[in-house]
Amino acid sequence: MSPTPSTAAVELPEGFPEDFPIYEKATITAARRIDAAQGNIYAIGMETTDSADSVRSFYEARLAEAPWEVSNVVEIAEENTVIVEFARRDSGGGAGTLAIQEEQTDGRKTLITVSLPAPTSSGTPAPTPSPAP
Repeated sequence: MSPTPSTAAVELPEGFPEDFPIYEKATITAARRIDAAQGNIYAIGMETTDSADSVRSFYEARLAEAPWEVSNVVEIAEENTVIVEFARRDSGGGAGTLAIQEEQTDGRKTLITVSLPAPTSSGTPAPTPSPAP
């Protein structure tokens, strides 16, 4: 008996910006918040059967709209990859990257990877000691 494929979609992590554009024909394959000493990030993986050019056009247009802005686009031809660097124009956003890679191993598949700054964990802050009298 073969295993039944999961039909449940991967959900975006809590706190992920609701206004960040998600390519509507993509399936979210991985989504997590990573808290690290170097900083907190959201890491999102998606895939679609649409061409990398279609995905690139979508993100270059949508990330040029407020509150986002594209700061740089880097093409890595030998890896069939485009890196879109972007930032949030309004306060508290930070800069992120989006990688678009076209694979043609078993049919065409475009991989989309998003790395976006996450706010500091909302745990209870440690009390600040009072100055000694």
